[in-house]
This record gives sequence, structure tokens and C-alpha cells, in this order.
Amino acid sequence: MAQQTLGIGVIGCGGIASGAHLPNYVRMSRVRIVAVADIDLERARTTAARWGAEAYYQDYHDLLARPDIHAVSITTPVFQHAEPALAAMRAGKHVLCEKPIARTLEEADAMVAEAERSGVIFTMGYQPRFSRLWQETKSLLTGGLIGELRAVNLVSCGKAGLPAPWFLDRALSGGGVFIDWGIYTAFMLNWLAGPVSAVYAVTKAFKDEYPVRGVPTKTKDVEDTGVVVLEFQNGAVGTWYLTWAAPTSHGYTSFDGTEGSLLMRPGLEGSPLLFTTHSTEPPELQGWRIRPVPEIPVPEQHYRKIEHFVNAILDGTPLVMTGKDGRDALEVIMAIYRSAETHKRIPLPLPR
Repeated sequence: MAQQTLGIGVIGCGGIASGAHLPNYVRMSRVRIVAVADIDLERARTTAARWGAEAYYQDYHDLLARPDIHAVSITTPVFQHAEPALAAMRAGKHVLCEKPIARTLEEADAMVAEAERSGVIFTMGYQPRFSRLWQETKSLLTGGLIGELRAVNLVSCGKAGLPAPWFLDRALSGGGVFIDWGIYTAFMLNWLAGPVSAVYAVTKAFKDEYPVRGVPTKTKDVEDTGVVVLEFQNGAVGTWYLTWAAPTSHGYTSFDGTEGSLLMRPGLEGSPLLFTTHSTEPPELQGWRIRPVPEIPVPEQHYRKIEHFVNAILDGTPLVMTGKDGRDALEVIMAIYRSAETHKRIPLPLPR
């Protein structure tokens, strides 16, 4: 684009704005934080003061009316993603939207269509896409290390402590552990092994309350656990066990192919570890081999997703993660919910 300084607006002044977006925008010499907006005017004021924004608003439409804002981050709760994103696109602003893209596929489709109609850049906030672990795994898989992919199996267990009550209200959140935590995995599965072509799922709500900022809070029709059988377009199959009701955190993802296997799991102090095997090696050399991946810290992954957005606008750098990728990840989650409700295998894409 013509200007060399990108005017940024941030809509939503909660934890993800001050934890991942604003501190990284201020690091960039080609970015100027023009304004922030939040329905809580005092929070907008204090956020603007903290990060040096020139203005703050209660109504995001006032932020979007400024011609010196060229792009926005949407860092509101998920039930407030679609409306400001659509308004921003119609105003000609580029959009970086936090995950998940929306609560429903209808909202997501509208966002993707509007970005195309308006000719704006639209990307998502999946920072693990910029982790070394995911990138190394992608490189090994596409490089043919394990041959043709046959199976993907993953376990992701944790103990939820949630930042706001709306996470436990399906009408606001769109669902429970799958749409919140699992949306990252859905994106990963599509990118590393997919696309996903069908699912069969069983979900459960084992606990009726969770701590929200330390306060026990009742759930409202959201799942906390599920098991999914996966089918992929390339013929591979898989399984996925996900829960935020576990007493401890643990997990792994394995990829099995015609010539070997790859296993990725978290390591000590957050440093992931990658293990590989290859069936064509001599017997004395066969077995799991550690491939250490010196991971970059999560805050730096957030910086790289912000940088990805800025570079796409100012330099025309191609996006590696689009709004449609966010939409397609949500479609996997919606198929899981539909399968759990109907007790049927659900093929993708879903009927529109």
C-alpha cells in the first residue's frame, strides 16, 4: 500500500488485546496505534493510555470512521466478532480476527465473503501457525519423511480455568472445549494432514461448573470432553480425544505413514519435542529418534502473527493464514457438534 506507516485500531480491550496485540504493535516501527474501542469506556481509556493510542471510543463505529485507521484487530469475545469485522471490511479496513472466527458458519461465511467483496486483507489469530514445531512438522510431512499419510491420532488434555463466564454459555460461545481449545487443532489438522473430509463424534459434559477467575460458575450446555473419529480427503484416518476436565495436562499428536512415523508432544518448560522413525533404516538403527525443536516463546509467536498481518498490508507479502482458513477450521468444529447431536457420521463440506 502507498503509506509507509500503518494506522491501527483495536476493537476490544480485554486480555488478548493487551496480552498479544497491542504490545506487539508498539514494537513495530511502521505501525501507529491510532485508537482503541471497548463497550467499557473506562477500560478503553486505560488501555489507550497504557499503549499510547491517540484516541479511545465506546462505539467501534466511531473508530472505524477515522480515515487514518487502515487496519483493525478484532479482539472482542467470539459473540462480538462478526459485526465489527463486517463493519470494518465495509469501511475498507483490513482485519485480523482472533480465534475462533465466529460462533456459527453463517457468520464466518459472511465475513469471508465481505472481505473478498471489499478487497481487504483478512487473516486469523492462530499464533501456533508460526511455531517452529508446527513448521518443522509440516516440512517433514510434505518432504515425504513418513511416506503417504495413513493415520493421525491426538490426545489433548487439560484443566480449565476460564477468564469469563460467557465461555460456559453456548449461546454466547458457540460451544465448549472444541470451539475454544479445539479450534487450534482443527486448523492444525486441516493444514498438516487435511483437509478433514468426515467426522463421527461423541461429546460429554462431565462437570457442571468450572472456576472463572477463581469463582465456581455453572455451565450452560457446553461440552468439556469429546472423542472424534476423523477421515481425511487424502484417505487417512484418525482419532482425537480432547478435554478440559482432566486433572492434569498431557497430550501428543502422532502421524503414521507408509514408511515411518512422527510424534510431536510438549517438552519440559514448554519446549516441544519431535520424534521420528523410518522403516527403511537398517534394523540396528530403527526406533524413535529425538528431533529437538528449539521453540520460540508464545509471546514471540504472537508477534509473528501480527507481523504477518502488517507485512501483508504494507509489502504485499502473501498470507499464509487466511480468513477462509479460520472458516474451514470452524466447519470441522460445527461438523463435530452436528455429529454429537445426531449420532451420525458427518461428511464435509457441510450443506449450506
